[in-house]
Amino acid sequence: MPVNEPESSRGRPTVVRMRDVAAAVGVSVKTVSNVVNATGQVNEATVRAVRVAVEELGYRPNPLARGLNSRTTGTVTLALPGLGYGYCAPLAAAVFDLAEAQGISVVMEPTGGDRERELEVLRNRGGLSDGVLLMPTAITARELTALPSPGPAVLLGSRRVEGPFDGVSSRDTAAAEAAVRLLLDRGASRVVLLGGERKAGGDSAAALRTDGYRRALTAAGRTFSPSLVAETPRSSRDDGHAAIVQLLGTGTPFDAVLALEEPLAHGALHALRRAGRDVPGQVQVVAFGNDEDAEYSWPGLTTVQADVRTMARRALDLLTARVREGTRPRSHVEVPLTIIERESTFSYA
Repeated sequence: MPVNEPESSRGRPTVVRMRDVAAAVGVSVKTVSNVVNATGQVNEATVRAVRVAVEELGYRPNPLARGLNSRTTGTVTLALPGLGYGYCAPLAAAVFDLAEAQGISVVMEPTGGDRERELEVLRNRGGLSDGVLLMPTAITARELTALPSPGPAVLLGSRRVEGPFDGVSSRDTAAAEAAVRLLLDRGASRVVLLGGERKAGGDSAAALRTDGYRRALTAAGRTFSPSLVAETPRSSRDDGHAAIVQLLGTGTPFDAVLALEEPLAHGALHALRRAGRDVPGQVQVVAFGNDEDAEYSWPGLTTVQADVRTMARRALDLLTARVREGTRPRSHVEVPLTIIERESTFSYA
């Protein structure tokens, strides 16, 4: 069975993945995993072909995959509140892609943001997987510390929850501060915080982003105005639309909007268009989000985007180390966010 070069390179790729070996031989990633880890049933001809490809391409097994296979399941659990929550969908896609490339199976576990469901995943009763990637939304540091004999796990997302687990978090407070500075630098004077919280404190994504909003105003010598914080029951387009309609109805003056979730911004843009408000001429709009709709909306929506692929990779790296080494010092990694500027904050004309 001939071995073909991976399509990504004319020569040998810098990092050879299990999927590269699978593509070269013309078999599934699972088959390559079975050969590399000596598991499952694979015919001798395929075993020989895979071993030749491994040698010729210079593939080196991922330590997480090897560690997990030695613990019998070869599976990790990805526990998210839901794919419609924040950047969960692109994060899940990145985790699946990176894990699949190394022959690691991923099981999705929706928690709905429920405290008990999050704790149940971390308890991992029955050993359904060998490690957990969890985006926490409700659990507290005290509850994490009280867990008896927790297994390998990494907490990832906006919240940084102290406790016995490794973590990867996005720098939401700093990103919100940078977004407000951008709006102020472009001439805005009254920035609506759409989906924010009027009371300070807390460690939810909304609370962290609200804190960044406050910091930016303070640094610019501006006064925080509760009337410019539009709290919403959810983060849907309908909620964003309704909040802006209400602000316009009360006559509250504003010339910019920072939406803490992207669907809110799309609802806001619709409300502004219907009210005859020019974007960005009269009102600039920025949103936290990773949705491709931002690029194709009109006007194109300026977004604050988390590097979800880096978050996924670092989380898998930490889980690798935890599975391999067991007891080791707790690690935490911060992943920056990037502002992608489009027409909603400036004009190409």
